[in-house]
Amino acid sequence: MRTGSVVTIGTFDGVHLGHRAVLDVVASLAASGDRERIAYVFEAPPRTTLENHSSPRLLLPIGLRQTLLRTFVDRVEFAAFDAVRGLSPEAFVGDVLVGRLRAGHVVVGEGFRFGRSRAGDVPRLSALGRDAGFDVHAVPPAIVDGAAVSSTRIRRLLGDGRVRDAAALLGRPPVLVGRIAKGDGIGRRLGYPTANLSVDPGILLPADGIYLAHAFADGHRDHGLLYVGDRPTLEGTHRRCEIHLLSPWPEELRAAQLQVHVLERVRDDRAFPSVDALSDQIGRDVAVARKLVGRYPLPKRPIGG
Repeated sequence: MRTGSVVTIGTFDGVHLGHRAVLDVVASLAASGDRERIAYVFEAPPRTTLENHSSPRLLLPIGLRQTLLRTFVDRVEFAAFDAVRGLSPEAFVGDVLVGRLRAGHVVVGEGFRFGRSRAGDVPRLSALGRDAGFDVHAVPPAIVDGAAVSSTRIRRLLGDGRVRDAAALLGRPPVLVGRIAKGDGIGRRLGYPTANLSVDPGILLPADGIYLAHAFADGHRDHGLLYVGDRPTLEGTHRRCEIHLLSPWPEELRAAQLQVHVLERVRDDRAFPSVDALSDQIGRDVAVARKLVGRYPLPKRPIGG
């Protein structure tokens, strides 16, 4: 039996069903001996850096990504890709996998590439592992609706507002996290007060529209309606993320951090001929939301909570 840690490598953005298939193999290998489980995680997708593309907006902030990964592994080690992008495959194996992580097993997806200019693949990693003293385990992709689960596929679904399809690949609803920011009070004047969610600009928002959602903050939880858009009726100038909660929350939560689960698209965003028409439509949206809530029981705690 080999000794050493069980290591997996990747960005793990979303910690989706494909990632969980890899993490399940990590857990199985670690269970066969008293081995540390390590996730070596890049903060942003390496491919975009190598191809000189701007990094895509991510599905999860780093803090929540780490929290979710820690339910599967003993240690999460974040790495900036720029710190290792110049290493040859041999140097990456020697410096990182053997020297830093003391790997006895390495678990990766079948399409894994590594080393300078992505020169290394799974067969090369296996060959280097034999010389370095670790085994390599390649995990096939998880398949949902006839196609591989990937963070890129999930981003496309969210960009189309298809949050339920995205949830099927994530194994949970899409989630947004942010502090409640001071707004202009227009929602309250319309009769439907909203909490303005300050989401990290590096996180992907779903397509503009109205969504049924769950909200969590400091032990409180509720159904709500999430709005994403630039408020065309009010001639808005920037994209916003706001949630109207279906029951009143305590005043002290006005500066709290919210976790919002995006459940189902209710309608597209659009301009209305007047503020009164907008208010009437919001009333209809709330009525729809109250009919839908029975399909989505409130979890007892937020994701990672």
